[in-house]
Amino acid sequence: MTLRLNRTGLFLSLAIASALLAAPGVRAQSPKPIFDGRLTLKPAVLSTAEEKLMKDKVVPDARRQWHERGRDGVCEVGFQPTALDAAPGSFTAPKAAQKAILYKYCTFGHDMALDGIAVIENGRLVAHVIFEGGENRAIGALPDINGNGLSEIAITGGATNQGITSAWIAIIELTAGDVTRLGRTATYSDDCGVNEKSCKITANRISVIAGKTPAFYREVFTDTGAAAGPSSWKKVIGLSPVSLDEDQVEYEFLP
Repeated sequence: MTLRLNRTGLFLSLAIASALLAAPGVRAQSPKPIFDGRLTLKPAVLSTAEEKLMKDKVVPDARRQWHERGRDGVCEVGFQPTALDAAPGSFTAPKAAQKAILYKYCTFGHDMALDGIAVIENGRLVAHVIFEGGENRAIGALPDINGNGLSEIAITGGATNQGITSAWIAIIELTAGDVTRLGRTATYSDDCGVNEKSCKITANRISVIAGKTPAFYREVFTDTGAAAGPSSWKKVIGLSPVSLDEDQVEYEFLP
């Protein structure tokens, strides 16, 4: 997913956010928004060359790795590996012009899947991460929130169980051939599948103060008009510190 509000509705523009976080005179005490759970999502579309790389390199590598781990047998019959979204950034080297592609290798049950992230640069696969995820939907690049020159990755996911829908983001970083998990936090919830006429819709806007140890904040909004649009949202909790929850997903950086 490209990082433009008018296209994705989820992440701030990478260029704008980077400027806000790094611009001279910007006080460290000013949290800058990086994700808004009120807005809607539109996935990016891969180019023909990117689709070919996925088919010829990424998917065969994933198939081999899941087979070696004895996990390919769990896939539902008729599964088809699918690219879900993509985002530009510098994920494995500062100033590199790369793209991270989030894909679903297969599903094996309700909200359960074998997933992966492929990082490409100049038409080559430069990094590949696999993990057992769930209903992951989108990927975004964050503007180097810890000051090491790399774009952190935000993975958005969600699930609906017994009429209750929830969504979240998990933030990771690809560092020196390994995956660093910064944590995850809720971004949206509703019970409209249970209380259709009087459901409660809640969304969080997540902000950060960049630094060696980033500090995260959130604002909480409720929808007062059954998701009628931005004007229907009412802020109920102002900007407040939030600690990210532990991300328990096991990400594996392939050699």
